[in-house]
Amino acid sequence: MKATATKLIEKQCQRHLAAQGITSQKKLEHRLQEIFERAEHQSSALVDIYKLIIPDWEQIEHLEGYPVVGRGLWQYIANLFIDFDQHHHPQVFNGGLWLNQGFSSNDEIGPWEISMDRCNVIYF
Repeated sequence: MKATATKLIEKQCQRHLAAQGITSQKKLEHRLQEIFERAEHQSSALVDIYKLIIPDWEQIEHLEGYPVVGRGLWQYIANLFIDFDQHHHPQVFNGGLWLNQGFSSNDEIGPWEISMDRCNVIYF
């Protein structure tokens, strides 16, 4: 049952990205850059990344675990956080929020792939 639910959530996430016009790695990179250009604080960037990936964000009570992404996507986002923190929060460990509360990473999936295998979405 969990595997079926996970695949359903992954398909919803893919449709959610496509509905936002994100149909390629370049479009995803561009959208992630926009998030950091607009962000006032690292925490708002983090929430916007979760909203970008996970549909129905406002109906979610909490997540158990984290989405898993390939090493390329994880590193790309980590670098955006490091650059953002160097400019806006030089007193903190640059990229620390992403390390602590961002997505997990896995070399067993494609570099820019997203998996919900280790993330259970709990709705209100």
